[in-house]
Amino acid sequence: MTNPRGGDATSAHLVPVAAQSTFREIWIPAAVTLGLQWVPMFEAGFPVDRSDLPDVIRELETLRDFCLSSASLRESILARLERLIDELNKINSSDEDVEIFIG
Repeated sequence: MTNPRGGDATSAHLVPVAAQSTFREIWIPAAVTLGLQWVPMFEAGFPVDRSDLPDVIRELETLRDFCLSSASLRESILARLERLIDELNKINSSDEDVEIFIG
């Protein structure tokens, strides 16, 4: 989710990531296998500082590459993962002052 800094919740931009059961059953085990640090934190949710965004994107790209090697993972989470990466890349390359919250 992004929100213009100082804006209200009605101007928030939401990007669906995963149902909690999907996140626990698929995202977390894959993240643990890959030794990712940011992705497991998505479950509880946290604000992302813009300076950390490149690291978060790199982890998501690592997870995406891992998913490409598995038909079951590819089928279950790849589309949402791709959308999340795309949205975060747009934010990362923009000058827009937004608050970023993932969770």
